[in-house]
Amino acid sequence: MVKKLVCGLLIAVSIITGLPMGVSAEWKHDNSGWKYTDGNSYSDGWKQINGSWYYFGNDGYMQKGWVLDKAWWYYLQDSGAMATGKLSIGNKTYEFDNNGRWINNSIYSGSTSTNTEGASKPPSQEKFESAPDFSWVNDDGNTYFKITEDYYVHGAWNIDGNIYVFDKNGVMQKGEYTALDGKKYLFGDDGRFIKGITNPQYKLWVAGAITTKSNTDNLGVKLDDSNMMNITDTYSEDSENGSQINETQSKATVEGRTLNCKVGQYINLGTIKVSSADTEKSSFPNLIIISSSTDSSIAYSAVDISLEDGYFRHVTPQIAGLKPGKVTVSVYINGTTTSYDVVVTE
Repeated sequence: MVKKLVCGLLIAVSIITGLPMGVSAEWKHDNSGWKYTDGNSYSDGWKQINGSWYYFGNDGYMQKGWVLDKAWWYYLQDSGAMATGKLSIGNKTYEFDNNGRWINNSIYSGSTSTNTEGASKPPSQEKFESAPDFSWVNDDGNTYFKITEDYYVHGAWNIDGNIYVFDKNGVMQKGEYTALDGKKYLFGDDGRFIKGITNPQYKLWVAGAITTKSNTDNLGVKLDDSNMMNITDTYSEDSENGSQINETQSKATVEGRTLNCKVGQYINLGTIKVSSADTEKSSFPNLIIISSSTDSSIAYSAVDISLEDGYFRHVTPQIAGLKPGKVTVSVYINGTTTSYDVVVTE
C-alpha cells in the first residue's frame, strides 16, 4: 500500500524487532527504574511484551516520553508502552501511525487549495514503487514527492530551497492557494511558491525541509549550532504592510539558549551548519529537517535552508511569536537534534 508522509514523518525506517526471551523473563524495578530481564541478561532497544512495544536504553532501563530512533520519533507513555493513534501530550494532540511513528501535522497556515490538473488521488502503487527515493513522481496528471519506500509527502514543505504545498493525497498544488487563516498565496505551474496574493509581502514559513542533493547513502550527520542563537532578522506583520523589518517593538533578545520575543514578531535565528558523519569530507547526504514547537499556538517554529558548495549545508531556524508563553523548539536533522527555548511576551 502506498502511504502518505505528512509534515514531520521521517526517513530511515526503524524496523522494530524483538527476539523471544525465555520463560524466566520478568520485570525488575530498582531506584533507577524498570528493566526486563532474563536471568543475568536484560533487554535493550525495542521489545514487544504482552502485545505492547517498549524501548530500553543501553543500560537496560525502560524509557518514557519522546524517543528518537534513527530518523523516527516515538512516544512512550507513563507505562512505557509505545503510543499509536491520537494522544494528547502537554495540551497538544499528536498522531502516531500503527508502527508508533509520529505523524506531525504542524503546518503554520494549513491548506485548503485543491488546484491540480488531474483528479486528486494517491499515486498508483506501480508508478510509485518504480520511482527512486527522494524524487518527484508524475502519475495521471498529478505530481507527488516520494521520500522513501512507499511514503509520500503532504502539507507544506521546503524542497531544495523552494516551498511547495501538497494536498491530503500528496498531490502538488498549483496556482492560488488559500490558507486556513484566509491569506492567499500564488504557486507556479511547477508548484513553486511565487508570492503572497493577499499581500505580496506575506511570507510562507514551513516546518519541514527536504533536500535531494547528495553523494552518499549514509544519512548520518553532525551539527554545528554554535551560531544558532544569533538573531539575524526580526520582522513584524500587519494586514496592510505584510512582513516588514521590525523597527517599533523592543528588539528580540537571546540569553544563552533562550530567545525572548514579542507577540507579532517573526525572527530568523543564526544558522545550523550540517556536515556528513562520513569520514570522507566531501560526502553529504539527503536531508530531512523538521522543526517542532512544544506549543505551536504560542510560537510557531519553521526552517529555511541555504547552499554551500552545491549542498544545503545551512539550516536557519525561524520563529513566529503568536501569544504569551514559553515553549521548547527542537530542530531535527536526520536523527540528530538540537533545541532551544522561546519566551513570548506582549
